Amino acid sequence: MSSANDDSNNPSRRAFFQEITAGTAAMAVATALTQLGAPTLAAAQTVKGTGAPEAKQASSSFFKNPPPWPTGTDGHIYDHLFSTKLKENSITDVVAGPQAYFRGDSDLPGAKINMGWQMFTKPYRLELESHHHDTDEYLFFLGATLPDLVGSFDAEIEYFMGKEYERHVITKATVLYIPAGMEHNPCDIKRIGKPMMFSALELSPYFNGKYQTQGYMELRGMTKI
Repeated sequence: MSSANDDSNNPSRRAFFQEITAGTAAMAVATALTQLGAPTLAAAQTVKGTGAPEAKQASSSFFKNPPPWPTGTDGHIYDHLFSTKLKENSITDVVAGPQAYFRGDSDLPGAKINMGWQMFTKPYRLELESHHHDTDEYLFFLGATLPDLVGSFDAEIEYFMGKEYERHVITKATVLYIPAGMEHNPCDIKRIGKPMMFSALELSPYFNGKYQTQGYMELRGMTKI
């Protein structure tokens, strides 16, 4: 006498498993197994010996046919290309400290850029008069609230460009491109509603500035900590 669970006398169950064998989607498998009283595939995939769910790295839709991940080699051939000397004392008490700064060639010999990251928390006149550089410069004005560095921008900045001192007011997250040789500044951070992330990227191994009036500001790197 056959039992109720005998697949040979249960056409619907037999047809179901034949469909699985033919390549039904994984979601259908998980759903069907749940209906049969078995644990779902997600629950079944646990770390051996712990019962905890197995962590999976998120896949990316950008890569259709990703190559095999390399096993790599051990060595120190390229150690000189890495720098962790970023933390510095803040330039002023209105910058939440410490600040981060990559000082180009002095931090990584051969580097062709220098770049800083500073979080301003109060209004501040960042520059008092105009100057120019021999290389291009990019200024980034962003919010400082993760994950939305654009939407969290809440400040008003007065910025002057060119020999004409053309006045611009920045009220949105902005990238400002300053071509080599162009006069720029002063810069007045007039209002800050939320902390603001400011970053300056210059395409030179060191800070390259020529000031109309010398002596108002000492150009020096802050102390690394």
